[in-house]
Amino acid sequence: MYAMTTAAELLGVTPKALAAALARGETVLSLTKARGLDTDRMVEAVVDSESADVAALATIAGFAPDDVELFSRELRAYLVAFVTDGEDVADRLFDEQVLQPV
Repeated sequence: MYAMTTAAELLGVTPKALAAALARGETVLSLTKARGLDTDRMVEAVVDSESADVAALATIAGFAPDDVELFSRELRAYLVAFVTDGEDVADRLFDEQVLQPV
C-alpha cells in the first residue's frame, strides 16, 4: 500500500515506525497533528498516492469509465477513513459494504 509509505515519508518516519504507532492505536491523522503538519495535505497525499495507479489499472482491465469513477470514489472514502480513523475502521466500512453500491 503506497498510503503507508507516503504517510511515513510526510511524517518523517520509517514505514515500520508508522506501522508500530498505528498498531498502538494512533492514527495517521493524530500523528499528523502531533507533528504540526497540515492534515488536509496528508489526506490528499495519501489519496493521490493510491488513486492514479488504481484508476489506470481499472481502465487497462477494461472497466467502464463510470465503474472506474465509482471505484475511485470508494477508494477515496476508504483512504480518508484510513487516515482519520485507522485501518480497522476503513476495513469495516469496506467489509460492511458501506462503500459498495446498493
